[in-house]
Amino acid sequence: MFPRLYLKHLLYSFSVLLLLVATLFLSRSYIEKVVEDPLQTVFISLVIIIVFFSYIIYLLLTYNTRFDLEIWNATKKVALSKEQFKRLYENAPVPYLLLNKNAEIHDPNKAALRFFGVLPEEIDGKNIFSYISGEDRGPAERLFQYYKSGMPINRKEVDMVTKKGDIRSVQLSVFETGLAMIFDITEQKRLDKAKTEFVSLASHQLKSPLATTKWLTEMLTSADFGELSPKQQEYIDKLHDANEDMVDLVNVLLNVSRIEMGSLFVDMKVTNVEELSESVLHELSFLINKKGIRINRKYHGLLKNIRSDPKLLRIVIQNLISNALKYTPEGGTVTITFEEVAGERRIKVSDTGLGIPKSQQDQVFTKLFRADNIRGLVDNQGTGLGLYLVKSVVGVIGGSISFVSEENKGSTFTITL
Repeated sequence: MFPRLYLKHLLYSFSVLLLLVATLFLSRSYIEKVVEDPLQTVFISLVIIIVFFSYIIYLLLTYNTRFDLEIWNATKKVALSKEQFKRLYENAPVPYLLLNKNAEIHDPNKAALRFFGVLPEEIDGKNIFSYISGEDRGPAERLFQYYKSGMPINRKEVDMVTKKGDIRSVQLSVFETGLAMIFDITEQKRLDKAKTEFVSLASHQLKSPLATTKWLTEMLTSADFGELSPKQQEYIDKLHDANEDMVDLVNVLLNVSRIEMGSLFVDMKVTNVEELSESVLHELSFLINKKGIRINRKYHGLLKNIRSDPKLLRIVIQNLISNALKYTPEGGTVTITFEEVAGERRIKVSDTGLGIPKSQQDQVFTKLFRADNIRGLVDNQGTGLGLYLVKSVVGVIGGSISFVSEENKGSTFTITL
């Protein structure tokens, strides 16, 4: 839109010219005189042209002055924003610094200086890898090659060394602009470790009383102390089921804590996956019979002798089959398939159960995940740790896991070894 200031000048110029024309028009005698004298006609025409172009030049000069004023105001705003950003950068509680393509440090903020315990001149120009601990330096340098090609580094967990020699666990992010952010997670990791150790200790302490309860309920069920009445048998069965749920929970907690503490022992040996599957089905036979679920076995004579850790692989198979049984309605079907495709050995567990909502499928392997469609619909709500444990264990034994699922139709989980 043309500025009102320029419109005002145009109207003013137009008014002056209009007044001039009107004056000439009204001065009939003068006009007649001008007509009689060609020189005066030329002179008046020149005056009008000069006046007109003078106003054009005036307008252009006014426009340029206004434009310069707008540039000055914009420059002032940019300078103010830059100063505000500089203050925010300098006083941010999170360590920030700038990195060039050679990973050299420039312009660290106050929090970064406090984090490393250095003065500006001690860190400026130094390579960031000199502050990364030895074990993490190699992977970090390889990751930095991607940054050089224009890809950002997002929350890479590394251990960094301060001037005093303290090792701090951090999440390092480097954006395309060279801005690096250091988020200190040392305290968080310490608390997580303490929590994991407590869970591990508590789970170990629970195993003995649970084993005793299981032994006593099995003795009562087998009539070692005499026949039970139907009512007594009903209560003993409920006690047995509740105890089995507690045993499963304790085992899951123990395995998760071992993985998170890095104390999970891996013993790779020749493993018969078919035998593992059958032992799990035998263990879960009570639930299978109770719900009337049909089991389809598609072993095809495969996976009898593969190299894996039998104990860890059994944990994976047990959790997948248990989940399939737990979330499949009575009378449903669970299918266990062994196959070999392009040199890859696969274990598939399929069910005709509740399935997983599409909007939540990206959360399936996260800790404590519970799909919305199973809340309140099944007797055993579980822990939300089973699939997190499965993915973690599969990674430890060198495999991968994937799944497809459709709500109210079922799911298929595939382990590739």
